[in-house]
Amino acid sequence: MPTVPQYDGTTDPVDHLETFRAMMLLHGASDGFLCRAFPTTLTGAARDWSSRIKPNSVSNFEDFGDDLVRHFMSSRRPRKTTASLMALRQEDHEPLKTFVCRFNREALQVPNLDPSAAMSALLAGARSNDFRRSVARQNPHSLADLMAGAEEYIAFEETLAALDSNRRRTSEDKNPTKKRRDDKASGREESP
Repeated sequence: MPTVPQYDGTTDPVDHLETFRAMMLLHGASDGFLCRAFPTTLTGAARDWSSRIKPNSVSNFEDFGDDLVRHFMSSRRPRKTTASLMALRQEDHEPLKTFVCRFNREALQVPNLDPSAAMSALLAGARSNDFRRSVARQNPHSLADLMAGAEEYIAFEETLAALDSNRRRTSEDKNPTKKRRDDKASGREESP
C-alpha cells in the first residue's frame, strides 16, 4: 500500500482525504478497499473517532469522507477568498519582492481566482506609486504580464539599492573622518 501521512485530527481533514484518495486511485484501488485502508492512515483523535464507527455502517468512501470532515470541521483551514486577497497590503518596510512572494502564496489558496481580480488586488496592495506607474506604462493584459512587470521593477529596485550601497561605501572609504564622526554620533567608536 502507498504511504500516506498520518492524520490526527488537528489539520484540515479535506487535505488528508484528497491526498489519500489521489494515492489510492493512482493504484487503482476500489471503493471497498478505500474504506478498509483509510483507518490505517489515522492516528490519535482521528483513530479514536474511526474506531467508534459501527461495523458495516459505511456504505461507500464518499460517505466515510463526509463523516470525517463533519467530525473534524473545527480543524478545517478557512479557505481564502478574493476579498482576503484584496485586503492584503504591503508592510511599511517590506520590499516589493517580499510582498509579491507573499501575495502569490495567498493567491494560490483562492479557489477559482479571477486573474483580473488578482491584478487589481496586487496593484491595490502595493505601496509604491512608482511601481503602479511603471505597470500602467506597460499596460499588462494578463496576470503573467503583470508579474513579469513586477519582476522587472524589483530587479530595477535591487540594482538601484546596490548602486546606492556601493556609493555610500566608496564615500566612506574616501572620507574616513566623516565615518568616524558618524560612528561617534551613533554611539559607536572605532577601536584603536
